Amino acid sequence: MINQYLCRGIFILLACMMGLGAFAQNESSSEEEKPFKLVPVPYLSYDRTLGFSIGALPMATFRLSKQDTLSPRSMAGVLGLYTTNKSWFTMAFTKLYFNKDNWRFLAGAGVGDFNYQFFLSAPINSFIEYNTAAKFFKVELQRKVVDKLYFGVNYIHTQYDNQFEDVKPDDGSTPLETQTNLNGVGAILTYDNRPSVYYPYSGFYTNLRYFSFPSAFDNEYVSNKLTFDFDHFFSVRGGQDVIASRVYLGLGLGDISFNQQFNVGGVDIRGYTDGKYRGDIMYSVQGEYRWNLHNKISLVGFLGVASVFESTNEDQNGKLLPGLGLGFRYKVFEEEHMNVGIDGAVGDGDWGIYFRIGEAF
Repeated sequence: MINQYLCRGIFILLACMMGLGAFAQNESSSEEEKPFKLVPVPYLSYDRTLGFSIGALPMATFRLSKQDTLSPRSMAGVLGLYTTNKSWFTMAFTKLYFNKDNWRFLAGAGVGDFNYQFFLSAPINSFIEYNTAAKFFKVELQRKVVDKLYFGVNYIHTQYDNQFEDVKPDDGSTPLETQTNLNGVGAILTYDNRPSVYYPYSGFYTNLRYFSFPSAFDNEYVSNKLTFDFDHFFSVRGGQDVIASRVYLGLGLGDISFNQQFNVGGVDIRGYTDGKYRGDIMYSVQGEYRWNLHNKISLVGFLGVASVFESTNEDQNGKLLPGLGLGFRYKVFEEEHMNVGIDGAVGDGDWGIYFRIGEAF
């Protein structure tokens, strides 16, 4: 997986795209529909490494064709983020729906400078601080194969300039510096039978993604990555509440670089923010109860477990990493059931606070 900060930014991007996609699908297609809608969204979170993250995420929705009312509204936006440990990140993105939702196109690009850490058990048994100057560009095109099933291809380029503050060459001259350029091509298969993309009360959503980083694309680290996620939703309490479950598996094959490793945290699993657990293989299982208390207010409770394998730290391989927490939601768009909120989660010796646009999954 690419650097955790870029993952976090891309996750925000995809979550917003999913949310606004549903917002589009549930909208009325009457003449009163606005051709262009702007949604200014603030961003605020806290974790033990970044400190407070403060930013803004203005997004706009629109239709590529007024005659095409079957496609969700397309969208575009920008993200700007700054943290109290002097990290920053910015990106621009778009997702386009066209030809009666038979085609979907996604693109995003961003740059950032991150101050983070990773854990090394032997021989120092301590965290090592490092800085990463990163850039990324991603593009993806999907075509509907049959009803609810999409197939797509994608390309991603990432560049990392890492400086490990506490790791120096044998002569002790300057901190260790590494540069990694990755160019990946891949495919994605998606099946989605949720009646509502943004806030589903039933159905499931699953993705199988494959990325290859071949030597022919000037990759120093020749590798392959395969990820699978499966989200399932159940209606309970007379259709008022939702039980949501998620299974995730990530496999890194070949010469996986430091920046490609999977990190426990974020979506899989909340409650880990200090960057301690990372490896070439990761899995997670979790569940969430979404309790709609009021027309605009709801609470969520969640728990799950994750684990990594092929870790730099052998004592972490196969260790069960539980996470649980509570969250608050406020409905900002009544008809589309679009929520914003905040989650608090604890893990094994770690914790975090997450600002949420929509649901976690």
